[in-house]
Amino acid sequence: MKYLITILFILNHSISFANHHESSENTEEQPILTELPTLDTKFVELIGILTPDEIIKILGEPAKKIELKMKSSNDVIARTWYYHNINTDENGKYFPTTELDIVDGYVESVVFMNEVDETTTIEAKKYDVEKPNKVF
Repeated sequence: MKYLITILFILNHSISFANHHESSENTEEQPILTELPTLDTKFVELIGILTPDEIIKILGEPAKKIELKMKSSNDVIARTWYYHNINTDENGKYFPTTELDIVDGYVESVVFMNEVDETTTIEAKKYDVEKPNKVF
């Protein structure tokens, strides 16, 4: 009788364990963020935890992309993305262009430009983004 109860207990435990893993495989991973704030300082605080794919899911494709590749392997080592009218200053005025500099899969710096032309060097606010050690 002891053996029968032990076998039934192990069988029940195995089935419930299998059902738990089966249901967790079907769940889709939730993104860290679903939207980014428009205020420049808050934007800089949060953009560092996102990967380029997550950024595209939230902001869409950038207006312009520049990629820096290794000559030997043709691997992309850095990217610069430009978005238009996505961030505001503390007065609520939109910056015409926001530049995201991406290195090693994370945003290293953000530049808020007061010109739509990405080649300009006039009036810009640059922020270095801290890489996250942990998300939370």
